[in-house]
Amino acid sequence: MVVHHALEFYDVRKWRYAVKQLTQSAYARAVEYIMQNARPLEKARFMYHFAGGSMNAVLEALVEFQNTDGGFGDGLEPDIRLHNSSVIATTIAFQHFREFAVAGDHPVVVNACRYLVDTYDNEHHNWPIVPPNVSDAPHAPWWTFKGDMPPINPRAEIAGYLLDYPDNFPEALGHEVVDIVVKHLLAHPDTMEMHDLQCYLRLLKTPTLKPDAHTHILSKLERIITNSVEHNPTRWQEYGLPPLGVASRPDSPFAALFQDAIELNLDFIIDVQGSEGGWMPPWSWGEDSSPAWERAKQEWSGMITLNNLLTLRAFGRLG
Repeated sequence: MVVHHALEFYDVRKWRYAVKQLTQSAYARAVEYIMQNARPLEKARFMYHFAGGSMNAVLEALVEFQNTDGGFGDGLEPDIRLHNSSVIATTIAFQHFREFAVAGDHPVVVNACRYLVDTYDNEHHNWPIVPPNVSDAPHAPWWTFKGDMPPINPRAEIAGYLLDYPDNFPEALGHEVVDIVVKHLLAHPDTMEMHDLQCYLRLLKTPTLKPDAHTHILSKLERIITNSVEHNPTRWQEYGLPPLGVASRPDSPFAALFQDAIELNLDFIIDVQGSEGGWMPPWSWGEDSSPAWERAKQEWSGMITLNNLLTLRAFGRLG
């Protein structure tokens, strides 16, 4: 792996770097990798973003993971192979609803919202992250059912989706949950576990978030991000939070905090592309080398490869 140092290229006058590009041949290998190895969902997402594909094709692929209760399972979160719905898998569906601005009256959205209403715990103002029978199917060791309801993941993310689709939820629920998670954030230390942080980052992107809540979240996250992002390029192949994990587009409100590190991170992504054209997940199921993990790893690699192409394009790094 070649890691380029910022000072080799930095031009103070132009406030930019010499730009390493993903070459056309490397891009072609990535596309071929997606078409040969990714799930139909990622293939449809690729076609939409890069080849004029339709949103309907994406939703047709996404609905294959939806159950009759409205929730999502069947490995939409590849580290949970359970057929039954889980809240964490359903949040991934909502990420795609937001990605494609799916209307609130679309049946796939209506049913997913119904699932969140049905699984909401009124006593704790929260959702169970995984169901009790998660161990009925192969899964990553960190998804073992413990019966708890984490205060942030995925509640802070779900709060934003409640505001995305207010007609599909009880009137007061969205603002109630937002108030809870904002208060929790403001009382939180200025460091945060990466998955919790990503939930708040998704909440911050909610278009209908009240201005005062947006201001409070943004200010607090700036402090947390400063203390949480891994700046050392030698550790970016480990499982952690690199600069692009919080600023995957140049218009991110946090991009200015890491301008030099972001450019190095983009170089790093280009440098570590696999020989077959894809990018592999930087984690595993520990000692588990079962066919279930191998399938999950392949599915993750398709997702990561597509997301890396989207990030590289956003920063003008596709040759």
